Amino acid sequence: MSPITTTQVKAVAARPWQQELLDLLQRQQQMADQLVQLAQSQASLIADSHTDGLLELLTRRQAIIDDFTSSQSQLTELTRGLDQRLELVPPADRDRIKSLIGEIGQRLALILDRDEQDQASLRTHRSQIKQELSSMGTARQARHAYQGRAATNRFADRRG
Repeated sequence: MSPITTTQVKAVAARPWQQELLDLLQRQQQMADQLVQLAQSQASLIADSHTDGLLELLTRRQAIIDDFTSSQSQLTELTRGLDQRLELVPPADRDRIKSLIGEIGQRLALILDRDEQDQASLRTHRSQIKQELSSMGTARQARHAYQGRAATNRFADRRG
């Protein structure tokens, strides 16, 4: 049996931390993937004016966001002094950690972009609805004004 080297001792000491970080990052990546899928569905629900479906989707989305947010404090702890800690990690794991962090960031950026587009779409829909309601109100006022004049026609007999 060969003696244990200092590098091996460092790798063993770093293993629980790195595995915990990898597990957390993989869990966050899965949540980010779910959020991307929901964001894509959200856009079609908005385009179709499917309000009930949108509210249901937003409820599911909020639950995932809450889970993601609650994992951030653990991530902050695990990434404290990350640069120094990564020196103890085997290159394959180091690359995987960096890759996961980058992928999660990209997915979150996609979600934020999609949200901005969806907010603009919602503002447009809201504006269109306001215009429709306004024109309905104007038409209603015109109809009432016409009806008011027709009812006071002094030349009409009781049969109309």
